[in-house]
Amino acid sequence: MPAPKGIPAPEAGAIRLDLRIGDSRTTWGWVSEDEVLVATHDGKVMLMVEPSELQWDDRTGNMKQVMHQLDGRRLVRWMRHCAEYLGQDTTQFIQDLE
Repeated sequence: MPAPKGIPAPEAGAIRLDLRIGDSRTTWGWVSEDEVLVATHDGKVMLMVEPSELQWDDRTGNMKQVMHQLDGRRLVRWMRHCAEYLGQDTTQFIQDLE
């Protein structure tokens, strides 16, 4: 009997993350072609952080990451994809991010 496949690929070039032990394989999720984004089967989306893109916010004292608008939209797209596949309502948190 085949193992559950988890979430479908978030974008066309995504590569399956899996662990092979002997004849068995455990899938964990997907990694983007450029290895910047990872989506796990439990709905988490992880982003590679470049230290040069991190900045301190002088007003709040928080650290923030600066990225191009297209990269930000791509991240939100992956988050929406995972949440929708898991049956979560994406309306509110996607609107907050956009």
